[in-house]
Amino acid sequence: PAVRAALIASDSNTDADSATAHKGSNASGQQGRRALVSSGPRMDDASATIIGGSSFTKREANPGWIKVRGDVYDAIKAKRDEELSTKVPVEIEVTLPDGKTLVENKEGVKYQAWRTTPFDVAATISRGLADNSNVARVTYTAYVSDYDPAEDGMEAADSLADAMGELEIDGVGEKSKMTMLWDMSRALVGSVSKIEFLKFQDDQDARTTFWHSSAHVLGEALERLYGSRLTIGPPLAGGFYYDSYMGDSNAGGALKEEDCESLSCPCSYAIVLQSLYLLVDKLSSLPLVDRQTC
Repeated sequence: PAVRAALIASDSNTDADSATAHKGSNASGQQGRRALVSSGPRMDDASATIIGGSSFTKREANPGWIKVRGDVYDAIKAKRDEELSTKVPVEIEVTLPDGKTLVENKEGVKYQAWRTTPFDVAATISRGLADNSNVARVTYTAYVSDYDPAEDGMEAADSLADAMGELEIDGVGEKSKMTMLWDMSRALVGSVSKIEFLKFQDDQDARTTFWHSSAHVLGEALERLYGSRLTIGPPLAGGFYYDSYMGDSNAGGALKEEDCESLSCPCSYAIVLQSLYLLVDKLSSLPLVDRQTC
């Protein structure tokens, strides 16, 4: 109960901060709220207390808590897979920006909620479009009856949309809440009144999504190579970063220029593990960010 109460209070504060920090994206895109708003003690405060405490004592490649966290992830994923197995696939239709509505792929297989992804829809048009799109922007007509955004943590303030700034779209009210960025490999959960396939070279939101994922890859590389304690890593208007805590000079201190080249191999390894991304509700994810496991 105490954890749940703390989460509710945190969400309320985040919503208030978010409302004043930004009121939506514009045509050029927007960097994350966490890159614009900060709270709590700062590194230059006159305090003898190190913000990260004793959580980092030395540089260590592949620290034991990564294995522990992996075990926690496996348990959460097994539960999530069980939940998804109960979902009922129903036929859906997807409308393109030009107004054309698609209901099946090139082989005549009907589109279905919980099965068909934006990649599948794009491949119906052309495989090149599917391969070159970073993310889809979808406007749902309605969700299927057995979908609840809370299952994916989509009701929380700290979602991908929050990290990159809320989208400014045509229309307001209930319709705007049904428009969102959607991973190309993530199954659709209802009929779509408009789907757009966004490419890195053409769309700022596609670039921001790419930077968002890139920040996570960098963060995992820092963990695996140095045992870094991650803090925040939002996408920026033209790139990304990940802030991390690595103790004082006795523990190895901050990264130096010569450390950066060593990150390329762990980054490649993290890309290979990209399938480890998983959407879960907020409470289920808490063990993944427990101080003892990350």
